[in-house]
Amino acid sequence: MALLIAEELLLVAYREDGTAHGKGSELDAALGGALLVELALAGNVELTERDVVAAGQPPVPTHPELTAALTAIASKPRRPKSWVQRLAKGARRRLLDGLVERGVLAEEQYRRLGVFAAHRYPAADPAPRLEIEGRLRAAVVDGEQPDERTAALASMIAAAGLERRVFPQDDRKLVKRRLKEIAEGDAVADAVRKTIRAAHAATMAAVSAATTAAASS
Repeated sequence: MALLIAEELLLVAYREDGTAHGKGSELDAALGGALLVELALAGNVELTERDVVAAGQPPVPTHPELTAALTAIASKPRRPKSWVQRLAKGARRRLLDGLVERGVLAEEQYRRLGVFAAHRYPAADPAPRLEIEGRLRAAVVDGEQPDERTAALASMIAAAGLERRVFPQDDRKLVKRRLKEIAEGDAVADAVRKTIRAAHAATMAAVSAATTAAASS
């Protein structure tokens, strides 16, 4: 089952009980970054630390979230941080709904703190998450060479500050150092190094802006 990088991020960002790790604003920003880097790795957009430009390279994305993102990017030039923020809006719920429809997650209603109506998304099929965690562990903990999609996913985990949640039992300094190396493109081929680095920088900027806005509200 082929998953988007953003969908893989969601699977490792949620606990076994179906509730999310970390701050919602940071995860949402990372989902926007994951959608952007997905388009860039596929050749649909050209991404640098200053610009995002629709490239029109085949294949055209078929996933509705990517199709909508590419259409929006082609309509008006904006800086990478701005696109991360825009692509993040509403993406989490749409992606979660898609994973539920495909049988990867289940959706349950419950009362948070016994009062507030909320939703949680435990695994309906644990296999995808286990496969993703295996790839991440090989790249981050064991130091193996990641493929470009795993490297992009690791960089979004770092941007969202989820490293302690995804690797709770591992040496924190080792994990943080390795994620930094991957986010800077040291673990991938030259062809995608700048793309992952640019996506990580834009996502970090969006996370910072979201954190500042939340603190001031």
